Amino acid sequence: MLKVFLVEDESVVRESLRNNIPWKEYGFDFVGEAGDGEMALPLIRKTAPDVLITDIKMPFMDGLSLSHIVKKEFPSMRIIIMSGYDDFEYAKRAIKEGVDQYISKPITKSGMKEVLDSVKEKIEKERIQQGYLLQYQMETQEYEQLQRREFFEKVLTGRMPVKDIYVEAGKLSLDITASAFSLILFSIKDKEKPIEEIGSVEYCKALEELMSYFIRFPAYILSRWSLNTYIVVVKGEKDIVADYVDKGISKITEICGDKDDKIEWYASAGEPVERFSALEKCFNAVNHAFACRFFVQDTHILTEEIAAKYESLIKDAPVGIEDEPTDKRGNKLISDAIAYIDENYMNESCSLSDVAEALSVNSSYLSAIFSKEMDTTFVKFLTAKRLDKARELLVKKRMHTADVAAAVGYKDSHYFSFVFRKTYGMSPKEYRNQNS
Repeated sequence: MLKVFLVEDESVVRESLRNNIPWKEYGFDFVGEAGDGEMALPLIRKTAPDVLITDIKMPFMDGLSLSHIVKKEFPSMRIIIMSGYDDFEYAKRAIKEGVDQYISKPITKSGMKEVLDSVKEKIEKERIQQGYLLQYQMETQEYEQLQRREFFEKVLTGRMPVKDIYVEAGKLSLDITASAFSLILFSIKDKEKPIEEIGSVEYCKALEELMSYFIRFPAYILSRWSLNTYIVVVKGEKDIVADYVDKGISKITEICGDKDDKIEWYASAGEPVERFSALEKCFNAVNHAFACRFFVQDTHILTEEIAAKYESLIKDAPVGIEDEPTDKRGNKLISDAIAYIDENYMNESCSLSDVAEALSVNSSYLSAIFSKEMDTTFVKFLTAKRLDKARELLVKKRMHTADVAAAVGYKDSHYFSFVFRKTYGMSPKEYRNQNS
């Protein structure tokens, strides 16, 4: 049910509409009413209706003024203006304020049903599209994380010119505007199970708590660095960045400190720098201290002072990350995963977890390996496979969109069309006609 709110200064008209329109029959819940815009506004904010029906001329605050405020605060709210005045200027102003329907008094049931049906149809179409967009965003989120990781790798290892840093950050919607920056590098590994397998309860809980904490605050930008290692860019004013670093390290210690028998964890933090491009220097120092994890067991917070004690050993430490798989092992896993996708992409249920289960590995592990070896994500790869086959069926077989969608693993043909258009800039039908 959609929620509807009514604003009308004439009490007789308001009561008539409230009592005589079969709101529930039309698919609406009547959630409130008011005699003018000023009285209505706080009630609208409280009830958050989907549809606002308001008279155009009222004392204190008229319908157009109310519509102007509502559209700013609730852009998705649909508005129906009622008026007993045959005034074109009012109609033009109503359209300018984003009003969806304009209905003249006296209002009949059939007239109200017509405008409500129209508004309801718009809302439902919008929600379907929003649902598709949300699903698409969720499917591409992992790819965005991969791009973010690659961005930080280039910045922190000095492989991205300063002139490109802010352009690329903008593309990734990363806010790197601040007067000071620092870094936290931390790793967390399950002692009970190898990374290929699903982690223990304690490990999964600790990792989830850490992710939730660093994602929660805008002062932190979290990114995966390797299979077991994460990097956090800390940003803010000069006098508070160090505090955010301390809080981050304290949270890592709090979450992991009492689980030493279950998980292996280490963390290192750097000194603040005044430019984002200067984080390369900060990273070199942090990574240098972080390398001490190869030589210590009971010390979890790694500092430059600790690194100085192990200087000679650090020089001979492994260059790569200790949890990366060998090429042979990774290549075999990827080839098996691709073979599974080739055989099962047409099944709607084909997913990362299905492939991981078939290959007897942890899905998170498979996801990380797939991203590393293929330079894309599992979902991106699967989607590309499906859409490539879809293009072939559209052109060579001249199949209808719904049949093509079903043939390549999409139960919802409308969502298939949404993804196709997002990828190729045209609908499946337009693609077929253009390439016939």
